[in-house]
Amino acid sequence: MRKIGWSVSHQEFIISDHYYFSKLQRYIKEAGMTVDEVDEFEKLANYDTIVFNYPEIPFSKEEADFIEELVKKGKTVGIFAYYKNEDRIADTCNTLAERFGIKFNGDIVVDNVNNYDNDNLFIVTSDLYNLPDNIKKVMLACTDTLITTKAEVRPLVHGEDTAESKLEEETLFFAEYVHPESNGKFIAGGTCVFWDNYSIDLFNNKEFSLNLLSR
Repeated sequence: MRKIGWSVSHQEFIISDHYYFSKLQRYIKEAGMTVDEVDEFEKLANYDTIVFNYPEIPFSKEEADFIEELVKKGKTVGIFAYYKNEDRIADTCNTLAERFGIKFNGDIVVDNVNNYDNDNLFIVTSDLYNLPDNIKKVMLACTDTLITTKAEVRPLVHGEDTAESKLEEETLFFAEYVHPESNGKFIAGGTCVFWDNYSIDLFNNKEFSLNLLSR
């Protein structure tokens, strides 16, 4: 049984918040996985997948070293941000993500054509890479963009041609670093609300969420 450690050590959104994440909790259980909130950073080593969903406290060098070692050992680690660099979320995520060749831009992306509910911040895209065939389209609300700087980083989700970055960056929304020996993964996502109760049942967000947790 795959064990997911949902960090609350860096003041992240808690998965036990019923209003926002009750569906995700249920789907994790239905998929045969378990999830625990973890408030002691070192205990994250006890889990197969580690999630930092909107961490508000920067990572120290020692903590980044610790996570890098876990990825080297084959663990899957995910970090998920938000648009605009609100609460300096992009800067905080970068204190860990840059170790793996991924940088959050603190961007705003709009798409006036491919969106949900006629809201141009609710980005809809089918430009997906390195994902299973059952994931064909996802909706990412209020997403940041990413820059990659290492050859071991590959794309997962890109905006359609109609998506526009306010910083005029490439509209790369999700990417992952893959360790060349252990196949451990570090996943970065531009939004932390793609799997909340509002979004998770739209398009293939459910399948996408469960795939990220089990890669």
